[in-house]
Amino acid sequence: MGNKKAIGAGDRRHFFKTGFRGAPGTFELSDEQLKELQKTLLEMLKDFIKVFEEEKIFYTLSGGSVLGAIRHKGFIPWDDDIDLNMPRKDFEHLKEVFHKRLGDKYVLCGPECGRGYGMSHVQIKKKRTTYKAFNELTMKDTGIFIDIFILENTYDNPVKRKIHGMLCLALGYILTCRKTAEDWEALKPYLSVNEVLREAFEKKMKFGKLFKWLSLDKVAKCVIYWYSYCGLEDSRLVCIPSGRKHYFGEMYKREDMCQSKNAVFEGLDVRIPKGTKTYMEILYGPDYMQIPKEEDREIHSAVALDFDK
Repeated sequence: MGNKKAIGAGDRRHFFKTGFRGAPGTFELSDEQLKELQKTLLEMLKDFIKVFEEEKIFYTLSGGSVLGAIRHKGFIPWDDDIDLNMPRKDFEHLKEVFHKRLGDKYVLCGPECGRGYGMSHVQIKKKRTTYKAFNELTMKDTGIFIDIFILENTYDNPVKRKIHGMLCLALGYILTCRKTAEDWEALKPYLSVNEVLREAFEKKMKFGKLFKWLSLDKVAKCVIYWYSYCGLEDSRLVCIPSGRKHYFGEMYKREDMCQSKNAVFEGLDVRIPKGTKTYMEILYGPDYMQIPKEEDREIHSAVALDFDK
């Protein structure tokens, strides 16, 4: 209750990264847990890259994983995830071969996959593991995961692009609100120590209740239908509606994101976007190579972690 003024005056994005810190029933990973998690993620990435290369599926590292590759030659030391980008057509190919190539060890979770997933990006989760945070409280699949953000085609015509983008933003917001309404009873206990966080989620919950007549899976499928609506494979621009800056904030030249170059990540040969400099500046600003102060580093509070259940 007493931290409302301080948080309200701070940076909103930083607040949502750190707002769950100290919530009852949560913990921050120890150094040993973080190293074990990074080891597991790296093993998963090796499995995926092998299949991607054999199936000729285009991918690159994404977001903080790109930054880790160019700044640290691997994980950002305090980071607990790996992110990938993949064009829509390549993801459709991955869906076709996933069960045969990866289904023995992994589960594919995406907006169109059902099972109450309810998020707009894709995750591949390792079976027989658990890594539960606040997005996974009511999910059926809660394994250790790698995120995939889909590169969607967008229109070169600015009017069509504006209409498509506004529709994607609206639907993406509806999905997050509908998921908050779905998760509300499970989520409430973790909001008790932070009034600002509770108010923000309660606002989403109330709006999401207006769509309770639609299942979470139906809302998610509607969102992905419109995200992927533009079929122009030769458009000048692509975007990542499910990314941290959403549709207009993650608009890129196709050549920058759908072509790649080599990099090294923890000794593993990987691909990063051809336009890495532009990509990093859009996401993190011109000083992206600077190590942030400790208080500005992203915090990942977890509810459960199990490497072999």
